[in-house]
Amino acid sequence: MPLLDSTGQALVDPLVELWNNFATALPGLLAAIIVIVVGYVVASALGFLIHKLLDKSRVDQQLKRAGLAHSIGFVSVATLIGALVKWYVFTLFLLPASSFLKFGILSDLLADFARWVPNLLVAIVILMFGMVIADFLADKILHAKRKGVRLASSVVRWAIIIFVTLIALGQAGINVDLAKETTLILVGGIALGIGIALGIGFGYALKEEAKVVIKQLKKKV
Repeated sequence: MPLLDSTGQALVDPLVELWNNFATALPGLLAAIIVIVVGYVVASALGFLIHKLLDKSRVDQQLKRAGLAHSIGFVSVATLIGALVKWYVFTLFLLPASSFLKFGILSDLLADFARWVPNLLVAIVILMFGMVIADFLADKILHAKRKGVRLASSVVRWAIIIFVTLIALGQAGINVDLAKETTLILVGGIALGIGIALGIGFGYALKEEAKVVIKQLKKKV
């Protein structure tokens, strides 16, 4: 009998502990669910409002008219910004929701995720606007109708894209210090090469004029 009693107790104790843990965590779980549901409703409403405001401002049509719609893959800016606002606001509710949970490591992971997602969304916005600015400046240079503008346009475009991408990655929490240093060296080398090429080009172009100026100086001396 003592053996049966001890065996039965060994089977019952884990079940009792499991029930007690569930009963302890249940109020926090219900509170977290309520916070998440309210957060999703508020986030959806704000995202919808932002989408409608941007749609009314005809920002997508203005980008198409400026020839910059391709910069972000022909995605609707109103839809994209509305979605980003929605999920940004929603993640703000995840942090208080995670504080109600008593799941140990899982709660900590959810809290860390809630802190990181806003940085990711900001990084996406930085990258999106960087692409638009890069294409805008590149197109302005391209329309200058001067020699070498195609190369200059490409250099400016890719330089801005690379720098903006590095900024966005840094905002998302990715270590890009080595990439930044490498990029600075590459851009510096390209700029130096372009400067030397332009200097040589101007030198050859002004060769005859320089001879005339030197002769005149010699006569005066």
